[in-house]
Amino acid sequence: MIFSLPLLAQNESPQLHGYIQTRFTTDFDNVNDFMIRRAKLWVDGKVPNIDNVSYKVQMVYRSIKDESLMLQDAFADIRLNDFSSLKVGRFVPDFMLQRMQPDYEISDIERASVISGLIHSSKSMARQIGVQLTYQPNYFPIHFSFGLFNANLESPGKNKDLNLLYTSHAQLNLIKKEDALLEAGISAAYRYANSITMNTIYDANELITGNDYRFGFECQLNYKNFGFQSEYVQANINKDRAWGYYASADYSFTEKIQATAGVEKFSDLITTTNDNAWYSVGLIYYFTGKTKLMADFKTQVSSPKNNYLSEIQYQIFFN
Repeated sequence: MIFSLPLLAQNESPQLHGYIQTRFTTDFDNVNDFMIRRAKLWVDGKVPNIDNVSYKVQMVYRSIKDESLMLQDAFADIRLNDFSSLKVGRFVPDFMLQRMQPDYEISDIERASVISGLIHSSKSMARQIGVQLTYQPNYFPIHFSFGLFNANLESPGKNKDLNLLYTSHAQLNLIKKEDALLEAGISAAYRYANSITMNTIYDANELITGNDYRFGFECQLNYKNFGFQSEYVQANINKDRAWGYYASADYSFTEKIQATAGVEKFSDLITTTNDNAWYSVGLIYYFTGKTKLMADFKTQVSSPKNNYLSEIQYQIFFN
């Protein structure tokens, strides 16, 4: 949701939530695969006897990566006043529009490859440890955040030098009505990388040292049953440049049936990857407000033959 300060459960007693995404994937050539893409469980609520402090602790299981239950989020959210809040702990920094949208809400089965590729820490599920201030006044349609996080981690996650990661995200509502929304925004981030790997941008065994600047531009449009959003994101690391974009659209024919279409491209610095654009179409059926079935088909024009990928995902919330 655009322009809403992070509010967790309003009940002081802890609230338990969770959902499962079960997925079937095929490339029509080498692999058919069933997986638990995500099984998440989290508890949140307000701190007893403190009206302006809430918290969240979240765990996740993913059969395709960890095959174990792992901690994702652990943070406190402190409301300073009616238009600003302070988040402290382990969480996803406010950087890039689609990265800040919950995976269970977006109309695409998976986030765009450039969004997953240009996060700052793929090994910690895009999470960082730090502090972030969010400012969102009631009298002007703007959202702004600024964060400070560990920049260069060593096992088991302690910052190994004086450098920090600085992030910022600004969004402006150009139009906001009951049936229409037009939003534009920009993200920016900087850190000095000190002999660390960036396995979504470079080869996994390559150690990177130097200035790491990242920025992105975004737009989002919702009008009645139609939705559209797009981002361009770029990382300038020393003299290297990794970049990409996506554009996705959806249309709801009824309350239960939604069609999607999109294009995405990510140009990384890994010699073995194919950086050509992917094109996709999809369909979503909502059994209830908390249960949906998603299917999509993607193609990538390539040589000597095109690549294809199809996915079917069933998502259900526990409560």
